[in-house]
Amino acid sequence: MNILLTNDDGYQSSGLMLLCEKLSSMGHNVYVVAPACQRSAFSHSVNLHNEMIISKLDSYCGAKAAYISEGSPADCVKFAMSVLNVKFDLLVSGPNNGENAGNGVLYSGTVGAAEEGAIFGIKSIALSRVGWFADGGSFSTAVEYLADNLELLHKSCAERSVLNINVPCLPMSEIKGVKICKLCGECLFSDKFIKVDGKEDVWKIKGEWLDVDKTQDHDITWTSRGYITVTPITLDRTGYALFSNLKGLAK
Repeated sequence: MNILLTNDDGYQSSGLMLLCEKLSSMGHNVYVVAPACQRSAFSHSVNLHNEMIISKLDSYCGAKAAYISEGSPADCVKFAMSVLNVKFDLLVSGPNNGENAGNGVLYSGTVGAAEEGAIFGIKSIALSRVGWFADGGSFSTAVEYLADNLELLHKSCAERSVLNINVPCLPMSEIKGVKICKLCGECLFSDKFIKVDGKEDVWKIKGEWLDVDKTQDHDITWTSRGYITVTPITLDRTGYALFSNLKGLAK
């Protein structure tokens, strides 16, 4: 397969490197377009008004070609689809350092890049490893799961949708199974704005994870119990079930 890889942690992510090496060693034609630095929580933002420097790397972990971009993760996908003369069979965004679960997917640059791929008609996967680690942590189980199930995952991808996959930070031998489930609908973060000492009108934002109900059938419940979760996310955000509530507005 011709596979496009990107992420939101930057091209120096050990997870991206490991995945590129693995898929290349399996005989796939792997292409990488990734941000030059950390672009977490950039969601589906794109750069419409500023110039972007995009540089080709001499080599990258067995990839056929690799580029680094000063833009967002979604910009990386736009560049690949617009400039690289390749018909991609699959896009994988990640693996991300930290889960992209529940309503956190709304902020995720990893998911945003995968959604951009779906807009272009590529079968697209957002892959994340549960838990954030300052040094990146281990991505071996996430990469192993994707590589071992690549054909089935590719077949399972549908048009104008993304498979959002979260893999617990456990050895593969301790993974209990795979659950197909919905996103957690509860609020996941508590935002705190902290004033920077000695600087007028300068603030930092610090998000903290909130406890959620882990008795319900959703992604956070199952990853906390040692399961890999797979959740389909569609690009169509129309609230069809709410049409009946709006009948009085029609004229």
